[in-house]
Amino acid sequence: MHDQPKAGSNAAEDRQIEEAILLHVIEAQPATLRLSDLIRELGGDDFQKRDGIERAVRDLTQFGLLFRCEGAVLPTRCALRAYELFNA
Repeated sequence: MHDQPKAGSNAAEDRQIEEAILLHVIEAQPATLRLSDLIRELGGDDFQKRDGIERAVRDLTQFGLLFRCEGAVLPTRCALRAYELFNA
C-alpha cells in the first residue's frame, strides 16, 4: 500500500489541489472550462494558488485524467467513469 502524504506537506497540498480541480471540472460538465476559468474560479489573485492550479492541471493531464485542447480543460472518459463508480 502507498504511503499517504503528510498533511501540510507540499505533496499533500498538491494532492488537495489536484482533487479540487478534477472534481470542479467533472461537476462543471457539460460546460467547457478553460485554464483561465479554473484560475479565476479557484485561485483568484494569489500567485501561489494560480501556480498550483497550473501545475495540477499539467499533472492531471499527464496522468490521463484531464484533456487539454486549445486552452480548454476537459475530464477524460476514464476520469468520468471513475467519478461515477466512486459516487454511485
